[in-house]
Amino acid sequence: MLANGLRSLFRRPEVVLLLEKLRDERQSYWEAVLQYCAWGNLQAVLDEYLHHLAEAEGRSAFENDEQLIEFAKTAAGAAALRRSPYQAFNPLAPDEPIRFRSRFALRYGGPSQDEESLRQPDIRGAFNSPFWPFVLASTSMGQEGIDFHWWCHSVMHWNTPANPVDFEQREGRVDRYGGHAVRRNIAHRHGPEILRSPDSDPWRAAYQIASDETATFGEFAPHWVYPGPARIERHVAPYPLSIDLTRLSRIKEDLALYRLTFGQPRQEDMLELLRHRGVASQPGTIQDLGLNLAPMTVPDP
Repeated sequence: MLANGLRSLFRRPEVVLLLEKLRDERQSYWEAVLQYCAWGNLQAVLDEYLHHLAEAEGRSAFENDEQLIEFAKTAAGAAALRRSPYQAFNPLAPDEPIRFRSRFALRYGGPSQDEESLRQPDIRGAFNSPFWPFVLASTSMGQEGIDFHWWCHSVMHWNTPANPVDFEQREGRVDRYGGHAVRRNIAHRHGPEILRSPDSDPWRAAYQIASDETATFGEFAPHWVYPGPARIERHVAPYPLSIDLTRLSRIKEDLALYRLTFGQPRQEDMLELLRHRGVASQPGTIQDLGLNLAPMTVPDP
């Protein structure tokens, strides 16, 4: 079943064109497919994907063949996602829209009865997989209550949010339990150790090994927070010479203070705010602003 989904993936014209550019002239197409899967370590990709499908259902392992078949259907559906039809305004013939299809980047949200709206669960499931779409463009309906974090840790803000709550909600879609950035950091630090583990599920072993940061971050590590080179990326592109530039500066200050009220400020934003206000240059001031959340100790009698 999953093999059929992958076969559908590698039979698409754009995939064939991609592999034609990569394969050796002496290779047949099926050999190029196997080489491509080896380069990308398809086995590891599927191990990671199926682990998170099972974990999302609250299962630590596949209990029977029926469950395995259901997860295989989900994975095959993500790999074989159909292209989305779009229409663009035609300035030369307003009554004849330009029609095209896309698979690499899809829209999430739109009129309630269009085809894209009806297949939103499929699009969301495919984006939360290692297969395409690789870019998801969403209206404000994707801003709250939806998870996009399994294979994404980068947010591009098309406009500057009106308030820090909206800013936080948007970035919270990719900053969640077992997120992509967290997994990359765990693999970066413990990759060889994970591969040596006898556990049949490498990602179950990975999270157990990564408990080495629990003493520092408490129960937030390793599923919510784990140090390393990968981070949640924020990209904002305000229009030059527009009010968005001033709004972005104000929102970043408000966001740092908003996060401070929860005791979890993003360090870069908070330091920038303190430097801007001259606080960081005053000796001892930053230490005075800090809160010691460690449990109180009772002296020995």
